[in-house]
Amino acid sequence: MAKTKTAEPLPNSLPGAVVAQYRERDGKRYGPYYFRCWREDGQFRKRYVKRADVEAVRAACQRHRDERRERRENRVELRDLLRRYKATCREVERWMSIVRLFP
Repeated sequence: MAKTKTAEPLPNSLPGAVVAQYRERDGKRYGPYYFRCWREDGQFRKRYVKRADVEAVRAACQRHRDERRERRENRVELRDLLRRYKATCREVERWMSIVRLFP
């Protein structure tokens, strides 16, 4: 009985991007060969992507970029809310100190 490698399902999102590369040999051009490229722990990584999986991997990479952009926007909004909250707290403290002066 031959063992076959079962394809693992793709994760919902993947870092990186899909690029197409071509090879030339004896004046002939071969390809495209698709690879997903990304950085991990400061190192460049590159993995072959089957032609049948290219669109799914591209979509997963785009979802990853969209998720990162949304997190970044949320972080900026949260930072702004925190800044306004701290300013309001300082204003309340200032008014409380003024009120204490008049018994």
